[in-house]
Order: sequence, then C-alpha cells, then structure tokens
Amino acid sequence: MPLEGEWARADLIRVLRDICSNAELDWPQIARDYNFDLESLDAPYGIVPFSASTGVFEHVADVLGNDAVMFDLFNNIEIGSFSLFDYLFAVAPTTRDACKAWVTFCPIRSNSYSLIFEENETGGYLEWPILEGRGEWRQKMFACTGWATRQIEHALDMCVPPILIELATRPPETTCGFLRKYQGRIKFGAPHNRIFFPASILSRSLRRSDVHLYEIIRKAALSEMERFGQFESPLSRIANELASNLSSGSSSLPQISAKLGMSQRAVQRLLEREGTNFRKLSEEIRRSAAERYLRNTDLPMKEIAYQLGFSELSTFSRAVKTWFGLSPRKVRDAPCMTQLRLGMETEADLPGEVGKTLPRKGAGAARAD
Repeated sequence: MPLEGEWARADLIRVLRDICSNAELDWPQIARDYNFDLESLDAPYGIVPFSASTGVFEHVADVLGNDAVMFDLFNNIEIGSFSLFDYLFAVAPTTRDACKAWVTFCPIRSNSYSLIFEENETGGYLEWPILEGRGEWRQKMFACTGWATRQIEHALDMCVPPILIELATRPPETTCGFLRKYQGRIKFGAPHNRIFFPASILSRSLRRSDVHLYEIIRKAALSEMERFGQFESPLSRIANELASNLSSGSSSLPQISAKLGMSQRAVQRLLEREGTNFRKLSEEIRRSAAERYLRNTDLPMKEIAYQLGFSELSTFSRAVKTWFGLSPRKVRDAPCMTQLRLGMETEADLPGEVGKTLPRKGAGAARAD
C-alpha cells in the first residue's frame, strides 16, 4: 500500500547500485518497475517514492540470490556515503549526541517516519519504527542495520562494539560475515527494529569528535531540513499513528484525530483526497501487521491478537481468514508469500465485522470505523 507523497533520498539506491555494479542488474528496467527517475540517483537532492526505496532492496537481494547480503554490503561502505547524515554521527561529541542528531535530522532522509531515541537506567535505544502497510521492508532494514553499525564501529573505533541489535523480522536463510561478527548480539523476531547501547557507551567521546565541525554540519543539515520540509506527508502521520496504537485499543478515528491535533473531518478529507478512508487504511495496516507477526515472529496467537487490537482470539482468527483465505496457523506455516496472496483481496471493501473488537477492560474498543 504505497502512500501518496512518501519519499526517501535517492542516494540510498545509488549506493546500492554502485556496490552491486558487477551484478547483472537492469537499472533502467528497475527504475521503470519501481516508478522512479534513474537520473535522480545521481542528483545531490534526488528523491524517490518511499515504496521504491524498499522494493528495490527486495528485488536486488532476490536477483543476487542471497537474503543476508545487505548486511555485508552496507557494513562495508565508506563513511560519508550518505554525506551529512554520516558526518553528523562521526564528529558528534558523544554517542548520545550522535544518536540525537540522527533523530533530529531524520526528515532530511525521508518524510515517511521518524527515528526514536530513548534512554533508561541501563542504556539507550535507537529505533527505526515498523512501517505497517507499506510492503516488505526486510532487506532495506538489513541494509540500514549494516550501515548504522558501520557508523558506530567507526565512531567508537571498535571492530565489534558492545551493542545489541533487535530486528522485527525472521532471520535470513543464508549467513554472512556480519551475522558471524555479531553472533550472540543480534536477535530476530523481536518486537522492534532497534540498536541498544549500554550507558557507558552513550557517554563515550567519539574518535573523530570535533565541536566546531559538528556545528558547521548541523547548520548545513538545518538548511536541508528547510529544503525537504515542504515535502511533508500528512498521510504518513496518520498511518504511523494508527500502527503505533493498535495494541492500546486507541486506534479509532476520534482517538487518532485527537493524537494528531486534527479534527475528525480534516482527517477524513485528507484520506478522501488520497482515494481511501479511515476504515480501509486501518484494515490495511492491521492486515499488514498480522502478516508480519505471523510470518516473521514466533509469538503465540493470543499475543498477536492482542498486539493487533483484538480482544478475542476468535475475532482475530475470522479476520485473518477473511484477509488471507487461510487460518492464522496456515498463514504462519505457508511456505511462500504466493500462497497467501491467493486468498487476499486487493481492493477492498472488507466485511464490516473484520477488525472490530470487543472493548478491553479499561480501554476503548479497537475499531476501524
């Protein structure tokens, strides 16, 4: 479900193209298939549809025949491949400052999500939110993980820094150097996509820390923020708010509108302009999340139902059968995605009962109305 107006910086695909230059990849055809301008890859401020920035990575991994290759490819790129964003981390005073800089300036990379940095008594997490309903993002997340750890390794001058990596997807079928290097420090099928830093690392001065250069780079990044701020995607905000509130039972139109500081009518009008409505968007996000939990995690069915906002396992099971034409167990056990697609409705006015749940004790009903 590509969302209109969502974009990502084209240099991500350019780097992928350049490091795969010896592979048999037809980039003009890839550009046509994923609806982006090939010349944008080499433009200083080029952007591509966000759906292209995820789909191309899945395509390339498939052509290369290696579902772990993105870890290695992006863990070995040169520092500075993504210009300002790399240098914001490299020359920051501490790891904490570097993580906060990435959060602040994430809008120069994409308008479809925001990075999250949170601390507790043991350390801090840098988190990439899960974008439900945007198609498969697994290979791009592998690439982002390889790239981010490369920045951390370089900044801390450590071959294997004491970080922990969590990925909300199944492990690759093949292995690679990166997975061997971080063996015991990477967990698949987790609830989040994030990197954990122990408290001692957060306060550590970085190898190339330079306060004056850091301020120069921050000013340049602020200038880019002004350039890309005009390309905001309100639809992304609605979709992301919906996804993050599924399990809380706070994903009705009145509740989401209030969280966004918008009137219900304003949300409805925005969605109508994009050719959808609140119920359809809610169902697509819930369906996408169901597929991800069932295919990429080992969570019990009852826990998945809860995470999706269903109070009753039977209601969840009926919804899955409507979405995929299969029971939850058969969706989990299906050998390939093609089998799932056979039962899915592509245009969808789904039956009214799908997605409705009974109110939880102490919470509102998680309904898509």
